[in-house]
Amino acid sequence: MREATRRAWHGTAVAAILLVPVFAVAAPPAGPARSAAPSARPASLNAAALSAREAHRDTTGLAHVLLRGSSPSLRASAARALGRIQNRGSVTALSAALRDPVAPVRREAAFALGLVGDSTAAPALAARLGVEADAEARVSMLTALGYVGARRGGPALATALRSARAVERHAAALAAGRARDSSLVEPLALAAKGEDADTRWRAAYALGRIGDRRAGPALEPLLADPNPLVRSMAARAAGDVADSAAAPRLVALLADPAWRVRVNAAHALGALKAPAGASGLRAALQDSSPHVRWESALSLGALRDTAAAAPLRVALADSATGVVQGAAIALLQIQGEAAVPTVAPALDLLPPFLRSGLIDALGDLAGPASLEILLARVRDDSDPAEAAGAASALSRRAADRRAAIPALRAALRSKDFTVVASAAEGLGTLGDSTSVPALAQLLVARAKPDDADVAASAATALAALKTSDALAALRSARNDPERRIRETATRALGLPDDSVAATPAPPLRVDPLPARSATRATVVTERGTVLIELRPHEAPRTVENFARLARSGYFNGLEFHRVVPNFVIQDGCPRGDGWGGPGYSIPCEYNDLPYGIGAVGMALAGKDTGGSQWFITLSPQPRLEGRYTVFGEVTKGMEVVERIMPGDRIVKIEVK
Repeated sequence: MREATRRAWHGTAVAAILLVPVFAVAAPPAGPARSAAPSARPASLNAAALSAREAHRDTTGLAHVLLRGSSPSLRASAARALGRIQNRGSVTALSAALRDPVAPVRREAAFALGLVGDSTAAPALAARLGVEADAEARVSMLTALGYVGARRGGPALATALRSARAVERHAAALAAGRARDSSLVEPLALAAKGEDADTRWRAAYALGRIGDRRAGPALEPLLADPNPLVRSMAARAAGDVADSAAAPRLVALLADPAWRVRVNAAHALGALKAPAGASGLRAALQDSSPHVRWESALSLGALRDTAAAAPLRVALADSATGVVQGAAIALLQIQGEAAVPTVAPALDLLPPFLRSGLIDALGDLAGPASLEILLARVRDDSDPAEAAGAASALSRRAADRRAAIPALRAALRSKDFTVVASAAEGLGTLGDSTSVPALAQLLVARAKPDDADVAASAATALAALKTSDALAALRSARNDPERRIRETATRALGLPDDSVAATPAPPLRVDPLPARSATRATVVTERGTVLIELRPHEAPRTVENFARLARSGYFNGLEFHRVVPNFVIQDGCPRGDGWGGPGYSIPCEYNDLPYGIGAVGMALAGKDTGGSQWFITLSPQPRLEGRYTVFGEVTKGMEVVERIMPGDRIVKIEVK
């Protein structure tokens, strides 16, 4: 399914992962078989019926089973189902289930409350945590406090950061980062001094996520930590908290033995815009790791380092496509319009996702050469990746509104939905209120599945314009089948988030589960072979969907369209631009598996939008946990994963 970060130059925004997504076009499988929603009465719900209710996003009878079911395993399953459905009306029942006499039920209820993400659950979680004896249930409750994001959970997290149990410290640190509670900076700083490296890296991660400058002194010693993961997380965090005093240590880390540390140090120097890092970053353009070269090029652009122009021009011939794009973007940032002739060849040589991102970067320039390229590319939708990137770029050319707006209006008639969606958002950004009638029409036109993405972009544009006609169109969208559209409309109308209409979700593909699920996948790529252990117990429908697509040959020949240095590699888009999918969506199966190095997850553009795009994490990514389905883990070939760049192809995937 389309990813949320489709227009980012190199996809650093996640939350919008991956969490975030280049491939040859592959024929989609036959149309999905959709079964009718189950109709069993609450009293007769068994494990299969509960699973079906969850998959169809039907809460009927689940609270009854949770609170009154005679079987602990069914009560636990009902809790997990309510969490995955994420209906805020389930908070009361789930909070009551925190007092269930069976610990696994309490664990699932706590995890489910975290998935629902309603801050009103914080008092119940904190209260139960104070008396909970089961170690795993306590971890689930701490984790949930982070997901609900309420400051009322801060004292409980601060206490847990001092726990004698390492697993509680780990959970509390990650929860503090998710809650972004600045009152936890001091407790995290103390935890970062502990002997446990797993606590230290999580504390560093959390301090970075909170982004409070007071964290700087606590991060300084972690930059010299003996553990490379701690150094890596501390380096990233130093940039996130704007700790300029860390620049000299970050420069030294550009020579660290661990490539992940070098990537994060390069990123932080760019985030800090530290001039002292320029010479080290220029040298890093020769690093053995393409991830380091790529990130260093981008940071040199952020620094506007004029001395880097010559080595960046050399980097345009790098063997790694990501480095080429990073160098081209950096040259545009440093030299502006003068760099356009130099980087122009890359516009036709890069894979679609990177090409679209590079064209999008032209939106930050000012001059006739770049404008001419953008207008020409948006008018020609024979290459949708280029046209969509150009539309996105034109939305930031406010000084060129007279030329940009007519071109974007014309692009609303494109045959490609990605171009239409990008043009719609561009018109909203440029404030073109005369386009409201056309945008309102896009909001309701649903002839094809892809029209939902167009409608979502139209809703975003109407929310930006906020004319009386735009708001009238959005009022009718409060009952749209797509939750993302309902949420956009609700916020634009100034209504609270909890007033989002609970309209049933669009039909999801829910196939019968096989008697024996696939447990292993062998991914043969141009760079080598990667072995993946699949997790059907935690994500049965996601695994079956992946296995079915693999057996059909769907992935054969597709390119890894999206790679982000030290973050993810992503595949499964038949278009190669991050917008493609199999023509249907599957339900998310959020679980408590961690996103460590080599975790395999489903890419989304919002809840229940997964289809064929999947990713592998290059480093621990706690921010993805509970938000993107984990359905496997790399068990062999991680060195192959680390070499993959955009445009590298999958030869085949075999599942057993």
